[in-house]
Amino acid sequence: MPHEAAVMGQDGPTMRRLPVPMPWIPLLAVPAIAFAVLQVAPTLDVRARLHSPEGHFYIVSAVALVSVLLALVASVAALRSRNPRVVWLALAFLGMSGVFAVHGLSTPGFIVDDRFTAASGFSSRLSLVLAASFLAASSVDWPGPLSNTLVRGRATVLGGAVAMLAAYGLLVLVAPESVPPRVVTHWAFKDGTLLLVVVLGSVAAVRYLTGYLRSGLPMYGAVTLGCVFLVQAQLAQHFGAMWQGTFWLYHVQLIMGAIALLWGMMREHARGASFSGSIERLGTTDAVAQIREGYNDSIRTLAAALEARDGYTLGHGERVAALSVMIGEQMRLSPVRLRALAQGALLHDVGKIGIPDSVLHKPGALDEHEFAVIKEHPARGASMLDPSRGSDIERAVIRHHHERFDGTGYPDGLAGEAIALEARIAAVADVYDAVRSARSYRDAWTADEAKDLISRGAGTHFDPRCAVAFACVVDRWEAEYAADGVVYQERRAVA
Repeated sequence: MPHEAAVMGQDGPTMRRLPVPMPWIPLLAVPAIAFAVLQVAPTLDVRARLHSPEGHFYIVSAVALVSVLLALVASVAALRSRNPRVVWLALAFLGMSGVFAVHGLSTPGFIVDDRFTAASGFSSRLSLVLAASFLAASSVDWPGPLSNTLVRGRATVLGGAVAMLAAYGLLVLVAPESVPPRVVTHWAFKDGTLLLVVVLGSVAAVRYLTGYLRSGLPMYGAVTLGCVFLVQAQLAQHFGAMWQGTFWLYHVQLIMGAIALLWGMMREHARGASFSGSIERLGTTDAVAQIREGYNDSIRTLAAALEARDGYTLGHGERVAALSVMIGEQMRLSPVRLRALAQGALLHDVGKIGIPDSVLHKPGALDEHEFAVIKEHPARGASMLDPSRGSDIERAVIRHHHERFDGTGYPDGLAGEAIALEARIAAVADVYDAVRSARSYRDAWTADEAKDLISRGAGTHFDPRCAVAFACVVDRWEAEYAADGVVYQERRAVA
């Protein structure tokens, strides 16, 4: 149909795929392998020794400069946003840039007398600890009172951090002897900083990787890479000796981490996000919100076209996607499967775009032929996806969300485990939101009535496991997404 073709384009709508990680895998693996080789063959580490204060200063300056740029962008984002995670991110980049710059400026034999090596070593470890700590803090949700206080005082917090960094730099450069060598060489300091960076950096890496797998947004992936390089650098620093090969390796790893973060920001900018906007997007921890951030223009356009085509779908796809994700989380689906589930659920009724108005908007009961036409929409919708881009999960959700657990559904009459789990989840979410939403011919069901419908349908219409998971999350969905108070309005143009 002409309208359908105009919305789909030549190849049909496409789902956002995760950016190909292959270019970054060698960049993560090569330094790790080099570190292992230098540890196994310490003579190679000694042979790679290069005493170059000037070279060290310039390498550190490059890392610090990139970190300063990131800190400026993150600080602007933090001042604009009321999200505490963005403030933690700004503090991470500020701490890294400020203290690591001091590390470079205090290079023995460059500005500071080469007798004072402790100041540079102390600053290096401190910069990594601050970066790992604040990155980990930015990856989790904090109690409301703490978050609210941080947001309200964000300008003071950021200003105070800058002042403290400036004071620290002045102290180290004017009085480098103020950092006792015995502190830097003490096992408690060395092992303690190692443990902090490895643990906190790993926590941040896992959390941001989860966000990346849910959203597909490059900046989540970039921060994940940055965290991994940070941990690698700490290991190389801890087990290396000054000026030897491992010493230089950890600086290279930090440069690569900085490049990864710049790459993520540029990728986001190329997709239309502002630089500060790319940082603000990192402030989301909720799975539903992260997945929604990752919807591409094709998906958003198609969802909007569907709503414009059929007033009954107003917000329905978004609500079904949200409830599906909550149920999927309860059932421990992986981030990648949650992402595919959400995208399929958002567009589960997309096939209705091709249904004639005379059938789709008939005010009375449908006859047998008209109902048969309506029943074509799941298969029609699945066929609309670009085969080279949409995943099997997305197609299954769209095609099979009207299948029933007992095999009496449509279009294929599948039963039980033959229906994809994601489609079984979407079936529960679809029915629940449908009865909880008002229609031109009826009021919305109450929450208790709708919950009872799902409970009674377990084992016949719905997968019992999905019904149990639904019961665990429905109250949260009701608080955030219920549309029983939304009055149906005709969305089509009326002649």
